[in-house]
Amino acid sequence: MKTNLTPATSLKMSLLMSLLMLLSGGASAGGESLAVPAGSASFIAGQRAYVGSYIAADKSVSVDIDGLTYKGNYAATSEDDAGTNSGAINGQWGRAFLFASSAKTLRCQLDAGFPKVVGQCQDAGGRQFQLQSGAAQPAATAR
Repeated sequence: MKTNLTPATSLKMSLLMSLLMLLSGGASAGGESLAVPAGSASFIAGQRAYVGSYIAADKSVSVDIDGLTYKGNYAATSEDDAGTNSGAINGQWGRAFLFASSAKTLRCQLDAGFPKVVGQCQDAGGRQFQLQSGAAQPAATAR
């Protein structure tokens, strides 16, 4: 049976194989497994808390919000970026941009980086989220 792989499919398969090899420790020095610092982060909007995750090695972050999975990357703000990008959303520490398959976005400004992340996020509809490390519960409001 002949299989025609597109360049994009071939690249995806290659990346997947490389990732599997790294996770199994096959590419590490001395045969040791690579320790990948990872953890959870909470996106809190009103009375709802959405627990996401991050992986420090590739600076990725993801969260499921109302049936949509947002995935993206975070970056520390360099001194060159501070004050020069008036249109950019930058926190004291950095920023993150997450995208859902529906073309929706979640933009975050980070006041502290991972693993002790603190920040604020906003989706394309203007909904605000408080971002903090760990699996947190939203604060109860007085009735």
